[in-house]
Amino acid sequence: MWVQRTLPVLLFVLSTLAPVRAEDSIAFIHANVLTMKNSNVLTDQTVIVTDGRIAGLGPSDKTELPASVQTIDASGRYLIPGLAEMHAHVPGPGGAYDVEDVLFLYVSRGVTIARGMQGQPGQLELREKARSADFLSPTLYLAAPALSGNSVDGPEDAREKVKRFAEEGWDLLKVHEGMTLDEYAAIADQARLSGISFGGHVSDLVGLEEAFARGQRTIDHLDNYLEFMGATETPVTEAMLERAVDATLASDAGVVPTSALWARFGTPPDQLEAYEELKYVPEAVLAQWKASQAQIYASVASGGVDAGIWLENRAKLLKALSNSGAEVLLGSDAPQIYSVPGFSIHREMAVMAEAGLSPYEILRAGTALPGAYFMDKDAFGTVSAGARADLVLVDKNPLEDIAHAGEIAGVMLRGRWIPKSEIDDRLNVIAEKYR
Repeated sequence: MWVQRTLPVLLFVLSTLAPVRAEDSIAFIHANVLTMKNSNVLTDQTVIVTDGRIAGLGPSDKTELPASVQTIDASGRYLIPGLAEMHAHVPGPGGAYDVEDVLFLYVSRGVTIARGMQGQPGQLELREKARSADFLSPTLYLAAPALSGNSVDGPEDAREKVKRFAEEGWDLLKVHEGMTLDEYAAIADQARLSGISFGGHVSDLVGLEEAFARGQRTIDHLDNYLEFMGATETPVTEAMLERAVDATLASDAGVVPTSALWARFGTPPDQLEAYEELKYVPEAVLAQWKASQAQIYASVASGGVDAGIWLENRAKLLKALSNSGAEVLLGSDAPQIYSVPGFSIHREMAVMAEAGLSPYEILRAGTALPGAYFMDKDAFGTVSAGARADLVLVDKNPLEDIAHAGEIAGVMLRGRWIPKSEIDDRLNVIAEKYR
């Protein structure tokens, strides 16, 4: 229940109160807290939030509340930092998606930070709008329109585009397929001069070694790793894994595996249509997904590639990278084929668990490590004083089972509390729109 503590103390039933806004002081009381600074659970804690920031954290019986504060009784529940989607897509205007619905879907599943990897017109203005308390969107950090073999016409054009994107204020550059090594080298050189990072795909014409050497900040989809190891068709060996891990650790690169998406490519479309979250997707988009998946699945099935070996090699690589301490960042490439924003993050976490990562490693990939990645932008990703108040309250301990991270009682977004009842109401509206 809610408790409004002014003097005297008044009790209210949760459903009778309007959501607490970011400008109010709020305290979670009697919470079990996963700060994500380590794997410890702090029991019976009070976390105070003021002006969208975590103002304090301490034992509930020793922590004095402000004179006027809204409190959320978190007894028996677990408070964790908001999750990051490190390979998100933000649809442009005029398409089949309602952009505000997409952004809310992320939030509804605890995603409070999204690294957009598909720059489009209007997104920089959307990024500013998304920082307001009234707009229910993850905080957005956006890549510029993709630099690829289709969009770059030679090294000089590559340099000019990098200069322009940096001047426009994009947060990073997205590199894609088809670029020559000369074009890629020009991007890397100019990005360093312009003070902007770059990440994404690894062009087959460039290769993983050059991506590492040139300073690519993230390798998304584990792109080109199997080719680097010589493990596209045969089982990966420990020597291959060691080589890949050593090369990664010697570079400045992190990885965004998007493993669930790649596992999905070898799945018949009719099996994917059972996903309950598809009710939040427009019919036209679902039809497109079904057609694309059928084509991909047929290609995999007829291509002479053993998808089982391929996926097993990716899983072993992910486990080896995580064991080594490499920077593994949570991302699911949504919206994408059967990847519904927000929901796909939890499917990604499940696949990471199947690969052998512990719940703590998986949570860290979605909280503290993205916070460190974006440390020049803001402080978030841990439950600590001064951090932005992006928080998720869940019913059970996600360190015992990562699936518990999806049992959400409410989300705090930049200091605004959104209870499960409000989340469910908005989801019902979206589902009805696309029914």
